[in-house]
Amino acid sequence: MKTAALKLPSLLPRVLWMRRKCPLCSSVQFEPAVPERLDKLLAPFRLRPVRCVNCWRRYYSFARIENDR
Repeated sequence: MKTAALKLPSLLPRVLWMRRKCPLCSSVQFEPAVPERLDKLLAPFRLRPVRCVNCWRRYYSFARIENDR
């Protein structure tokens, strides 16, 4: 089975595991994304929403410091 042919449903969050590099366009520039409903559920796992500057795809990245709520 080829992993390139594997497509995840849009409801599942895409997590940037190792490096902050966009798998779609290979960009390393990200900005904070607009909060959505799923973000509150992923906050205890220290996942924060980010958006790629070039292709505008939304990902979740591990936060290094805890944000005040």
